Amino acid sequence: MKKVMLLVLSLTITSTILFGCQTNESNTINSGENKPKQQSKVEAVSTLKIDGEIKEVSISKTKGTNKIVLEDISSIEMLKTIIMSGVKVNGIADMTNPEYYMNIIYENGNVQYFHLWINEKGETSTFINTEDTHTAYTVGKEMTEKLIEFIK
Repeated sequence: MKKVMLLVLSLTITSTILFGCQTNESNTINSGENKPKQQSKVEAVSTLKIDGEIKEVSISKTKGTNKIVLEDISSIEMLKTIIMSGVKVNGIADMTNPEYYMNIIYENGNVQYFHLWINEKGETSTFINTEDTHTAYTVGKEMTEKLIEFIK
């Protein structure tokens, strides 16, 4: 009799522990109409947006030296492609002083200011919109090579 009671007690304790360790999804019996909604865990890739038609882009080393002004359509379109290809870096950006400043002047008179860190060929580069200095964007190796061509 003691063995039976001990067996029942141990089965009860084991069942209680296993039942308590289950997740809510496995406890729910799904009928055809009460299926739980699946949540997508894939986040959209955040990229930087352009505010309108670009009139002019200027890039200069820090302290305003060696200023490059781009006004031709092909160069502006290439820089627009580079900026829009930037992918947001997760976390809060804590960067050193920028190597370059970039100003984008729009047809409507608005101006966007960026800080640039252009690396060597074969590496990624980084830029930050000065309106949100806690968010950095990176561009790939190919775009870094195109940025290098602009600053030469």
